[in-house]
This record gives sequence, structure tokens and C-alpha cells, in this order.
Amino acid sequence: MRVHTVRLRVADLGFPQGALTREIIGTDKDRDVFGHVAPFNGGRCRQMDLELCPPDLGPRLRADYSDQPRGERLYIAMKPITASDGEPRIFVVEHTSEGLSLDAARARHDDQWSPDDLFVFCVSDKSSAPNKSEE
Repeated sequence: MRVHTVRLRVADLGFPQGALTREIIGTDKDRDVFGHVAPFNGGRCRQMDLELCPPDLGPRLRADYSDQPRGERLYIAMKPITASDGEPRIFVVEHTSEGLSLDAARARHDDQWSPDDLFVFCVSDKSSAPNKSEE
């Protein structure tokens, strides 16, 4: 299955000083305009017509992105998965001095992200998001 993605820095989302997880992807406690529970609909990504990625995008991207530049770190914008330590985490696809890896980063609603942190979002075929690519 192919999905369209876009990579955006936190600053590109309109947060030149950085942002909290809830400001980027929302939280499980978000509500819609009618007050109904609408998990992960309150973040900037929704305002920009971006979608959260399915969790399997992280492992698929790691397997397919063999020419990732050294030092690049991509955070997968997804509903966090609760790890064995009870902390919510999102996938990280990175190329460190030790090689290519798939890891996880803590993503509590109040965790701070740097303006230069790079997130991967999914976009619909109808989206006008910049720099769309297929994974």
C-alpha cells in the first residue's frame, strides 16, 4: 500500500520557537467543534490538512529508506503507542554514526520539540501540502 507523505520541520508548522506534542499532533482528549471526543484532531497538522501516519509507516520507511543522509532524524507523526514503561512513544527513523536505525521517542502531550525537528506526516491525494512524496 502506498501512502503520500510530507516532511516538515516544527518551524514549518508555524512554531519558530518549537512546540509541544499536543500542539503538533493533538492528544487523545481532543474534542471537535461540537464538544464530541475526537482524539488527535487538535494539533496543527489537522489545521494544515495533514494526517497522522499509520504506525507501520515507521518500520516500512526504515526498510525502504536505505540512502538516508547521515545525521537525519525523522519523527513519524502518529498516534503514540504506549511502551512497556507506560510512556507514549512515536517511531524515529534515523541515520546515526552507528548506522541506520528505527527507534522510538517519548511523545507525552507536554513534551517539547525543537523548531528543527523533522516530522513525517501523511497527506491525502487531495491535499495541497508541500513536498509530497510516496512511501
